[in-house]
Amino acid sequence: MVKDFIGYKLRQNNIFLEGFNMESPTKASKHLRIVADELIADNSELFHSMCDQLHLTPISTYPTFVGIANEIFQSGKNWGRVVAFLAFGATLAVYCAQREELHELVNDIVEWVSRYMDQNLSCWIRENGGWVRFQQVFLALK
Repeated sequence: MVKDFIGYKLRQNNIFLEGFNMESPTKASKHLRIVADELIADNSELFHSMCDQLHLTPISTYPTFVGIANEIFQSGKNWGRVVAFLAFGATLAVYCAQREELHELVNDIVEWVSRYMDQNLSCWIRENGGWVRFQQVFLALK
């Protein structure tokens, strides 16, 4: 799910990296793309300026990532925050891919997002109906 979404956002920005093949996405992945694209569009100023404001360096990117991820879920977990987290991770990956000094971090970001999901969100996702429930929640909002 993570690699598919980040790869999708990279391709949207005309960034084609090895290891981010265009495989057929699952229904949940397609749905995530739609929901996250809407979130990013509705908050375009925030997402487009966020990384510039962080003054990232190869050394500061991981602690910054963890700090923002923890902040997203500080008041609890819900599907909207999961989408915001994935949108943030993909935005960060695109930003790094576009900068020579941070380009090498793209695969690391996929790992960081995946690890954070596994360690902090996977139980919540499972307990809340998994990705099938995610699709139902956001279909109901349409």
